[in-house]
Amino acid sequence: MQTVIANRADFFPKDGCPIALRTIQGDRRVQHEGDLTDIRHTHDFSELIIITAGGGTHWINGVTYPVTAGDIFLIQGNTEHYFEERHQLGMYNIMFDDSYLKDHLHSLRSLSGFNAFFLFEPTYRRSHKFKSRLHIPPETMHPLKTELQRMADEVKEDHPGSDLILLAKALEIFVFISREYSRIRNPMARSLCRLGELISLLENRYREHWTIGRISRIAAMAPSTLLPVFKKVTGYSPIDYLLHVRLAKAAEMLLKTEKTITEIAQDCGFTDSNYFSRQFRKNYSLSPREYRNG
Repeated sequence: MQTVIANRADFFPKDGCPIALRTIQGDRRVQHEGDLTDIRHTHDFSELIIITAGGGTHWINGVTYPVTAGDIFLIQGNTEHYFEERHQLGMYNIMFDDSYLKDHLHSLRSLSGFNAFFLFEPTYRRSHKFKSRLHIPPETMHPLKTELQRMADEVKEDHPGSDLILLAKALEIFVFISREYSRIRNPMARSLCRLGELISLLENRYREHWTIGRISRIAAMAPSTLLPVFKKVTGYSPIDYLLHVRLAKAAEMLLKTEKTITEIAQDCGFTDSNYFSRQFRKNYSLSPREYRNG
């Protein structure tokens, strides 16, 4: 089977927020324009899949996984996937550009459940044989379905500002899912939550002194295991990730406060203002003073 590359222009508004909703109800093969549910495809944006009824078999990068009502999982960008089978499937797909969320909604990373579900679970899916997925009971699904239907109504009405309404509701759902994932007792999911908690701590307690030993204890992993996993998911080692968090906080403070550069460096966890300035220039191609003066 040939893989189709989905065009983001078919999903996201041209000048609006990169957020969209599609629904599948029943087994009719094509249910909306651009429907690729049963066609192997990939795209450069992420897709949150929420199964509300029925079930089926989902093919992801060469591996098939049975899914049923209550299952919620994420397809990250540049992942090949499609439904091999579906049986009276009820499904909502929230499609979004995760780079947009990273740039504009950095505080999502302060939620350990968000980090575990949206960052680590897709990476571990194959080795965990899908057992680290989120599955919620009907009583928990009910309020979620209500919000999803409101999103679907907004898409249908297509009033001005609909993209903002969709973004607001999607964020509410992301937080809901993050909280639910944090409550999972499944041992495989719990291990991902520890990694998610580690990112949350680095985001929220960036001023503190961090060592690989301390980081490894929180993740309950040996450094030799933790470092490649962390880098694969985030693109950085834990220490480099912390450095980028500190620099981002410093950049924000340079623009929003009148504190001196030395004070900002100290507030952001740098004990040496000269080291701070060198790292800032390396990452922003400007000195802290040049960045502040714009």
